[in-house]
Amino acid sequence: MSDKKIRFTVPNFVNEITFRDIENFDIKINSFFNRLFTSSYTSVDKYPFKKSSGNKKIQFNLNKENQLIYDNLLPKNKIQNESEYFRDLIRTYISQPHYKRERKIFYSEYESIQKAIQRKEEVLITHLGNDYIVEPYFFKVTSEEKNNFLFCWIYEREEYSVFNLSRISKVTSIRFRKNKRYVDSDYIDKVHKNFDPFLSYGNIVKVRLTDQGKIWFKRISHYKPTLVKIEGDIYYCESSDRKATLYFSRFYDEAEILEPLSLRKKIKVLLKDTLSQYE
Repeated sequence: MSDKKIRFTVPNFVNEITFRDIENFDIKINSFFNRLFTSSYTSVDKYPFKKSSGNKKIQFNLNKENQLIYDNLLPKNKIQNESEYFRDLIRTYISQPHYKRERKIFYSEYESIQKAIQRKEEVLITHLGNDYIVEPYFFKVTSEEKNNFLFCWIYEREEYSVFNLSRISKVTSIRFRKNKRYVDSDYIDKVHKNFDPFLSYGNIVKVRLTDQGKIWFKRISHYKPTLVKIEGDIYYCESSDRKATLYFSRFYDEAEILEPLSLRKKIKVLLKDTLSQYE
C-alpha cells in the first residue's frame, strides 16, 4: 500500500496560519499533517466553506498507518467528502491557541513526558539532534512566547534546563531510575511560580541607563527582565545573562551592563566583534 495523496482547498488565512506553524515548528508538511491527523482525527468540527479565487490548495501524503485509520473512519463517521473532512480538520486545529496547536502536533512527545512527570521517571529526550537523560518537572506556557516549555534536570550537564516542546523529536521512557540526586523541591516550586524560559530566577543583572534608556525600558516589553529595584540611574533586574543580552543589546550606548562582571566581559567581546565588521 502506497501513501495516500490528500488534496483540499482552504481559505487564504487558514493556509497562512498553517504554514506559519509548519515553519515555526521546523517540520515537513507530510509530518505535520500526519501528526495532526493522529492526534485529532476523532475531534473534527464542521465549518462552512465558500469557494473563492483567493483560496489555496494544500497537498500532503497520508502515511499507511493513518490511511488504515482513515479508511475505518469513513463508515463510522459517515465521511462522504474527503476534501471537506481534511479542510475541517485543519480549521479545527487553527481555531485553537498556539500552545494547544503545538501540543497537537507534538502530542506523542508531550504525553510521554507528562506520564514521566506523573510517575517521577527519567526519560531519554532527543532535542535538536542531541540525546539527554532528563528528570522532567513541568511544562509551562509563557504569555510572551505562547509555546510549551519543559523545565527539567539534565544529568549529563548536571544543571537545570528548558526545552521547547517543538524542538523535541523523540522521547524514550526509562522504566527504572538510573540516577540518584537530591531534588531541590523549593527551588523547583519557585521556578514554577516565577517561570521564564531563560531561567532568570535568582539571577540579578545590574545596568546603568541613560534618560533615553529609561524611556526604552518602559516601552520595550519583549524579553523584558523583571525590575527588582532602582538606585538613581542603576537598574537591578532579575535576568539570565542570555535574556539580558537579547534585551539590552537593542539599547546600544543607552545601557551599560555593570554586573555580573562575567556578563560585562561577554558584552565587551560581542561589541568588539561587531565593531570589527565595520572596520
